[in-house]
Amino acid sequence: MKHITVGLFSLLFTFCSMQGISQKKMSGEKIMPWTTKSKEAKDLAYKGVDHFLNIELPQAYQDFMSSLKLDPEFTIPLVFIANLSTGDTKKMYTQLAIKSAADKTGGEKLFASVVAEGNTPEENRVIWAKLVEMFPGDYMIRAFYVNTRETPDERFATAEEYIQQFPDKAFMYNYIAYMYMNDKKEMTMAKKNFEKYIELYPEGSNPYDSMGEYYLTIGDTEAAKKYYNMALEKYPFNQSSLTAIQKLNETGKTQVKN
Repeated sequence: MKHITVGLFSLLFTFCSMQGISQKKMSGEKIMPWTTKSKEAKDLAYKGVDHFLNIELPQAYQDFMSSLKLDPEFTIPLVFIANLSTGDTKKMYTQLAIKSAADKTGGEKLFASVVAEGNTPEENRVIWAKLVEMFPGDYMIRAFYVNTRETPDERFATAEEYIQQFPDKAFMYNYIAYMYMNDKKEMTMAKKNFEKYIELYPEGSNPYDSMGEYYLTIGDTEAAKKYYNMALEKYPFNQSSLTAIQKLNETGKTQVKN
């Protein structure tokens, strides 16, 4: 379950900040402006986006908060923090995000609107489609666009298109691998894409957690444990891996007793 989900961006919906910074050169297409008075804040926000897209949310949260310490009115991290928060904190950051975008570019205003209270999935789906139309070369915008398509077939097709446009963005191989594994039940293709995810993002924690889930799904518990432990070597607080190992150990104890 470690992939971009609809719940992560108001029911809608690589590796390093330098990839994001050089994105415009690589794609040759227009990307959304990130208005900030601090280059360091922008670099941290790019790191946060990459962690977010790789479903490494605690790290993403830390990067975004560090970015906001340098520029409290930086719209991009405000939107993400609003999305990562709950209750009154979410409401506060939502208001701050929308307010911060008031004097920014049209794209940033539209981007901030995805966290507006009361938005429906259909309304946000339209917003993401508009953002893609405005910024066809923006890897972040297109990633959320993929996940907000209405049907599994549409999401799969746009994920394939995404990989063609951005072949070095690791997180989309994770996304499409889960679709192969859970929706299409094509385990060979699932494994191939999880392996590509690890190849492109070897220092991350989530690639190994995902491969652990793959092996757990096919019933190879020893291989699953191996990859969950590898995930914890990269990030000791990976809750998904910790929970999975605990369950596997409990199951093993039960089987021994029986």
